Amino acid sequence: MLYLKKNKMSKIQAKKLSLKFVPYLFIAVTILTAFGSNSGTWA
Repeated sequence: MLYLKKNKMSKIQAKKLSLKFVPYLFIAVTILTAFGSNSGTWA
């Protein structure tokens, strides 16, 4: 039972972390696609 509770907590923490990293990921993808379109190839 404790394992299930711990697993649920880690899932919630992972969701919070992913929400924190989403803007950075979006910026990284934007930069990559911008460089890709500049060089003529899609990243």
